[in-house]
Amino acid sequence: MATRRTTRSKPRVSDDETASRVAKSAQHRGSVTALSNGNIEISCQLSELVPVAQYANVTIGPVQLRWQTENPGIELLGDIDWDEGDEEPVLTPEQRRVYDKIRGYIRATSKLIEHSIAEDRAIVEESVRLHNEREAEEAEKTRKRRR
Repeated sequence: MATRRTTRSKPRVSDDETASRVAKSAQHRGSVTALSNGNIEISCQLSELVPVAQYANVTIGPVQLRWQTENPGIELLGDIDWDEGDEEPVLTPEQRRVYDKIRGYIRATSKLIEHSIAEDRAIVEESVRLHNEREAEEAEKTRKRRR
């Protein structure tokens, strides 16, 4: 018994979804660790679910980047009261330098991973778009043959 193949009436991914957006399903994990050799290790991991159909997703990642650099003085941040509510704590100029440097390390690490995930997401979305186009062409050919 042959099964009848039905064509999709709605594309798997709509045109208003772009590869430049970061999906709400992205999962970030990151850490900074002070090592015994005087360095710090920056680590960040990201994975993301990309919708490809109503009840289907493609998982991209996890992509992880870990690296070491000289400790800029993270121990200077240990005496800060970080629980002062939503306000940013008052930092000395040296603490601000360390804070900004480490924050920059973390941001750069995160951005490198996000760009890698974005490339993979664009490939998945392009593949889905091409699949939708092929389905539409097949449906059009079928309609023309029935006429």
